[in-house]
Amino acid sequence: MTISQVTVHGVGEVRIGQRCAIAADVQVVFQRPAVVTIGDYCNLGQGVKIVVDGGNVHIGDWTSIHDRCLVLSGAGVRIGQHGWFGQQTVLDGTGGLRIGNGVRVGMYSQIWSHVAAGEQIEGCTLYGTRPVTLEDDVWLVGSCIVASGITIGQRAIALISSNITKSVAAHSVVAGSPAAVKDKLSFYRAVSPNERWEMLSGWLQEAKAAHKLVDVQTPAGLAFRLDPTRSPPDGGVIAFVPDEAAAGCVRESLPEASICCLSTKRYVKRLTDVEQRVLKFLAGNKARFLAEDVETTV
Repeated sequence: MTISQVTVHGVGEVRIGQRCAIAADVQVVFQRPAVVTIGDYCNLGQGVKIVVDGGNVHIGDWTSIHDRCLVLSGAGVRIGQHGWFGQQTVLDGTGGLRIGNGVRVGMYSQIWSHVAAGEQIEGCTLYGTRPVTLEDDVWLVGSCIVASGITIGQRAIALISSNITKSVAAHSVVAGSPAAVKDKLSFYRAVSPNERWEMLSGWLQEAKAAHKLVDVQTPAGLAFRLDPTRSPPDGGVIAFVPDEAAAGCVRESLPEASICCLSTKRYVKRLTDVEQRVLKFLAGNKARFLAEDVETTV
């Protein structure tokens, strides 16, 4: 059976959001009844396979799972928004896997929540399941391996080919096999609210030029719509504001707009053309906004 380009084997339900790009050969295999939910604006590449032998699978908005990735669920898999998983990555939720928002996992990486080797009847003790958690904005650079039972804290970074056998504290940088903390390395700096707004404003001017946007009058911040002389208009407007007070003002004057608040990194989702184009332009490595109804961490 095929549902919107997803071939389904077994008994289960697949829910697919709007404005997704899904390759024709994506498969979902149900070994037990469950629900697989794919959010809005998601991208699933060629040969992606989801095998469900227990628990449900949830893939959040804007998440990209690239070619030949394998997702396994035994106790459930939950992936937040703006995830990025490089080709031939293994995401094993046999023992449970929870991945936060903005997590990036480079190609050929493996995340395991179970281990199984010889026969238990012959005395083998190398067998078991333990849940794995990757918190918001974790980055596994590529060809990394994560062992079962591991928690990787918010904004932690594992450099290429890291073999992670112990939990990693938030904001740490690790490398090696087994992975060890590199105390002298840090890849984040402090950014003031004013600097954040200046950066965002500059990128929005780039997006305006790239996507032929026109300005929309707004009491605060910046607002745009597609140029109706160049693109078929759907009436969509997207607005960006520095804080929640400004968001309230814009909400009164532009009630149908996709309002993106920089201080909270939240936006009101309208599923319009201009929303898709501008947020995708920003989402790579500039600024990622989350729909208002999502958690900040797993």
